[in-house]
Amino acid sequence: MAQDRKITVNTSMYGVDPDKKTAAANEVARSFGISDEALAQVEHYKAELTDHDAWDLPFMGYVNEDGYGYAFVSDQAVAHDGWDAYKAFRDLPKDVQIAFAIRMLFTHRDVDRYGAKMFLHYENGFSVRIEGPGSNNW
Repeated sequence: MAQDRKITVNTSMYGVDPDKKTAAANEVARSFGISDEALAQVEHYKAELTDHDAWDLPFMGYVNEDGYGYAFVSDQAVAHDGWDAYKAFRDLPKDVQIAFAIRMLFTHRDVDRYGAKMFLHYENGFSVRIEGPGSNNW
């Protein structure tokens, strides 16, 4: 993967067509050497999240604790049917995990973007910057 691990996402991407968001996220992922095979595995994991009704769970392990900062709560990602979304995420190859997190940077859901930022930064050395209306940068 590339040495320069900086990702910039503009908030204007949150409201665009899902196919355009996917294309933009995939372009970023490919710039870090992520293969089309890994990107296909991202789609499979997304389908699993849907099948197990697990999109509201902290599948990357991180949550925003309502003004208290971020917490790592990997044990809170078990779906009603018993499927462990966090374990399934961690069982993915590392490049697929990174590609999935990059994809989540482009989503309209704050919880997924913030979890992705934490995962990419703290566990993989990426610098993520969100730019545009509503962004919080310091």
